[in-house]
Amino acid sequence: MKTSSEVWETITKLGIPNLWVWDISTQEFYISSHINYQLGLVNNIITDLDSLKSKTYVLDLPLLQESTIRGFTRTSDYFERKIRLYNIQGEFVYYQLNGFVQQRDSNQLATKLIGTFTNVTYLIKNPKENNPYHEYQVELELIVKGIDAGIWDWDLQNDSSWWSPKFYELLGYQPYEIEPSFNTFMNVLLHPDDREKTNRCIYAHLYQKKNYKTEIRLLTKSGIYKWFQSSGQAKWNSDTEPIKMSGSIIDITETVAYRASLESNEFLLTESSRLAKIGGWEVSLNDQKIFWSKGVKEIHEYPFNDPPSLEEAFGYYHESSQSIIKAAFFETIQYGKPFDVTCLLVTHNQNQVWVRVIGSPVMSEQQKIIGIRGVIKDINDEKKKELSLQDSLKIINEQNSKLLNFAHIVSHNLRSHTGNLEMVTNFIEECNSDEERIQLLQSIKKISGNLSNTILHLNDVLMIQSQVQKPKTKIYFQDVLDQTCIALLADIQQQKAQIEANFMDAPFIKYIPAYLESIFLNIIANAIKYRKPKLPPIIKIRSGVENEKITLSFEDNGQGINLEKQGKKIFGMYNTFHNHPDAKGFGLFLTKNQLDLMGSTIEVTSQENIGTTFKITF
Repeated sequence: MKTSSEVWETITKLGIPNLWVWDISTQEFYISSHINYQLGLVNNIITDLDSLKSKTYVLDLPLLQESTIRGFTRTSDYFERKIRLYNIQGEFVYYQLNGFVQQRDSNQLATKLIGTFTNVTYLIKNPKENNPYHEYQVELELIVKGIDAGIWDWDLQNDSSWWSPKFYELLGYQPYEIEPSFNTFMNVLLHPDDREKTNRCIYAHLYQKKNYKTEIRLLTKSGIYKWFQSSGQAKWNSDTEPIKMSGSIIDITETVAYRASLESNEFLLTESSRLAKIGGWEVSLNDQKIFWSKGVKEIHEYPFNDPPSLEEAFGYYHESSQSIIKAAFFETIQYGKPFDVTCLLVTHNQNQVWVRVIGSPVMSEQQKIIGIRGVIKDINDEKKKELSLQDSLKIINEQNSKLLNFAHIVSHNLRSHTGNLEMVTNFIEECNSDEERIQLLQSIKKISGNLSNTILHLNDVLMIQSQVQKPKTKIYFQDVLDQTCIALLADIQQQKAQIEANFMDAPFIKYIPAYLESIFLNIIANAIKYRKPKLPPIIKIRSGVENEKITLSFEDNGQGINLEKQGKKIFGMYNTFHNHPDAKGFGLFLTKNQLDLMGSTIEVTSQENIGTTFKITF
């Protein structure tokens, strides 16, 4: 068996032009140099299969594929096909490609082929007068006349095209003012940026039988590009080779412009919604289905494409707000009443967000309520500011109340002391005996001492206000208790007080040291002071954590307090509940003020002759 190169040398010596040899098993390919002469090629000449493919029309490239050739020769040793090559001017030259199988492998697949190529350009471009395609063209013109679409027909075997009058009209031309050809369409009319896409779509339709429908830009006679929808359908022969393709173009310039406008408006709407943190929603009452816009999903931090069910949507509201939103929906469904409510939302990521939900009924033509639609807006920042303002106002009101109370105390207490002093002074002036005068001077000394204590207490209240600005530090409860026991050592030993402490659950807290020391001192001192007669005081102190907040409790076995009678006065200034000589009614007042300023709370439970428990939540 001769090799491909030997075969080529033999036929070259015979002087036969336009020959080619292809050894598929070794991928050797030889072609006569005469083809370069016919195509006018001087540079980039055809010498092998790759260079031949570079000059082949893209739709004819499958003819030079191994799988295609083997398909042609599966049942026959001979085949012929037409192929288009580009000459030096970039025009098509039509060749009749004839081939013959010289050798097959054990699977009967062609491995070596030999053949010729013949220039048939003249025959194709000068068909006979009774060409059936010409008759078909006339018939097609009659069918599509007046249709508001440009119709085109393309004979792939002869590469001849026909365009309907409307095709020309859509582009601003008179019929046949420009040549109706695939080359004109691709290289003259079609926008350069759309050529690759169009070639790809046509190839996929012809050789993969995918649907051909695409949007393209075509150059009009006025020099501007217009948008068209191009669609078509091919026809294949028995060998699944495409032989013709027909289709249409429809002017969609206004549609594309309108769509671009919609996209622009949608972008602006989306951006506005995003910046305003607002979204639209709708509920259909017939099937309970809901629609959520992108803005609504973003507010809910909802990660899925499909919206949740109505019940699931209600489930995103905080338990404190579910009754509000459900009642609003109920009133709209029952009475057609619009609503505008503020609710607390718990997002998919468990973040709490305040939202404003506005809704109104959707009515059918019969004026029946068939749905609810509305908007939801993220008002978290505004609501937080509002709540912060309310808290500030509450604090201001409390401070004003305390200042007013403080002013009353100052006015009352100082006026009482100064009145007593004035009265005793008048008595001294009027008394006649030295003994009586000495007694009155003793009264002045006592009044002066009380006045000094009152001023000292008032100064303590002012000190509380100033210390609230001091930084919080980490304080261990046991350290504060140790300091308190040292300060009260004499009382503890004298009364044999027992103090039991357990700070295991919460050993420390960040607080103002002076406040915490004062709280320990006042509560423990009161427990010792108001003990049961002849019974050693027992004080139990415990720390803990409830609802992520640290708590501290002081429990004693003292005299207790009748809370039904005295509960509202227990933290008032100078309020006392037992006949104790040292009772001043100032310690608990001071403690309550310190806790209030720090945002902490204090609760008291007590029974007479059983004991009292103070519970502080920091």
